[in-house]
Amino acid sequence: MKPLYNPYELYSERQLLIFGLVMTLIGSFLGYLFNGRFDGIVDFHLLKSITFFEVVLDNFFNTVLLTILLFITGKLINSKTRFVDVLNASLIARIPFYILPFFNFNNIMYDVSNRTYNIIVASRFNTISTLDIILLMLFSFVAICTLIWFSVLLWNGFKVATNAKGIKNIILFIFTILVAEVVSKYIITTFN
Repeated sequence: MKPLYNPYELYSERQLLIFGLVMTLIGSFLGYLFNGRFDGIVDFHLLKSITFFEVVLDNFFNTVLLTILLFITGKLINSKTRFVDVLNASLIARIPFYILPFFNFNNIMYDVSNRTYNIIVASRFNTISTLDIILLMLFSFVAICTLIWFSVLLWNGFKVATNAKGIKNIILFIFTILVAEVVSKYIITTFN
């Protein structure tokens, strides 16, 4: 079980880096294949179509930005914080999000989302199908689980990288992620 929530204490930095980079490429390919964008640190959105380059850029911006901001925060906590350890935490923590594109097989979740949006805009709530509600609830549940898993992986990696302890460091960590999310949304919507 430990590899699922704290692989940082089990594997070498080189193994984590290689696995994280490979999974990022696989996740980018899955995003492309199933028309999903990782357009923020903790964001995933579905589109009618997308290019592989856009998904790779999304993941690149997210990983680099998260790593840089967490590295700066880590240095404030512990001057011995190493960049590669924070990079590994950022790469590994994003892996749970790469499950989400599978839900858009044959653009099913994209279509469900659009139908639901149109129903809400038209205030015709009684016309939504039971299957659409089930799909939305299942996707939402899995998305929340991936967000929790991401948070646990990222915190455990950050904790190992910085030796962070105590409520002050937890607050700094959370604040850094919120800042990273806002900045990533701006960068991705502006440049990609």
